[in-house]
Amino acid sequence: MDDPQAAWRALSPEGLAAGILVITIIFSITTTVMLLLRAYIRTVHRLNGPEDYLMYIGGVLNLGHNAAVVYGCFTGIGTRDGKLNLPIMVEGAKTVTVWQLLYILSSPFIKVSICANLIRVAMKRRYIYPLKAMSGLAIAMSVMAFIVVFVQCRPFAASWTGQGKCISVDVIIIPTYVFSAANILVDWVVAILPAFIVWNLQLRRKLKLLSFGILGVGVLASIATIIRMPYIPSYAAKSDKLYKIGFIILWTVVELSLGILAGSLPSLRKFFKSLSKDQSTGEHGNMYGSDLVTIGGGNSAKPQRSAAYELNTTVVGRKSDSGDGNSDGVNDRDNDSTSRIIHVTRNVTQTREWERLR
Repeated sequence: MDDPQAAWRALSPEGLAAGILVITIIFSITTTVMLLLRAYIRTVHRLNGPEDYLMYIGGVLNLGHNAAVVYGCFTGIGTRDGKLNLPIMVEGAKTVTVWQLLYILSSPFIKVSICANLIRVAMKRRYIYPLKAMSGLAIAMSVMAFIVVFVQCRPFAASWTGQGKCISVDVIIIPTYVFSAANILVDWVVAILPAFIVWNLQLRRKLKLLSFGILGVGVLASIATIIRMPYIPSYAAKSDKLYKIGFIILWTVVELSLGILAGSLPSLRKFFKSLSKDQSTGEHGNMYGSDLVTIGGGNSAKPQRSAAYELNTTVVGRKSDSGDGNSDGVNDRDNDSTSRIIHVTRNVTQTREWERLR
């Protein structure tokens, strides 16, 4: 180890620290571009809603989180003790504390944004209630973690200086496991539940497969959290603490970034659709990016109706019980006809809402 009395100096990231630095920069650029495209698309089409603003806030906080990680790579995070002096260790520990707070703040905005997006599409209570519960859980866990970080040491600066009274790290690790487990639960529910929502929508097979692929990105975010869990005891490490915590930070960067990508990728479909329209003969006239027929559409050519439209609107009445083959179903019961009409309206609206989110 270097002279403990030497002044603080920036390190040159090597090994794990260099890997964290590169991955963080790559994800920072990717998520920033993704969010800018999302903001552009949603603003141009006047589609910005609460879920968009939540994601924008989460994205900005995530950039702050990544900035702390980048700075940490120069202050000892991901570096073994043999290359650190005491001032560097203190600065590294301070950076870890800042990173924790920014992670705790950004995570719920991203998760609640995705849940809010899905709630707009779900429509059915059996989907809406679990999504609202997951939103509440994400917020509750973040509040709990935020409090734990602030009360673990007195004074607060003792969290990185060690000069004060702190709760045993072994005790602090427990809520860390709880927080991670809750994140995994939220990620899996948010990733799996939409599969049932999409499956029941009258969408083209290609669009369904695309939707499943996007949702799969959300599953990868939860896998990053699972991979991170075995490294949680690193907070209590007696040696190479900043090096070992580097693995936790690395997978946190991956988790948050994949969450932003999973929540924003659907918007890019409308972006690439608009690009293809500029180079096409005008066959893509539907602003919803689908084959749904819109009443009053201005296309002169005969529109190509989607399976959803044909399936749910061509057969509204039914043959009468009299057996007259020429009956058009006018004499059917009012409640039966009404239920059919309501069913048609619900499916078309729900499908269009799913398309609108893309």
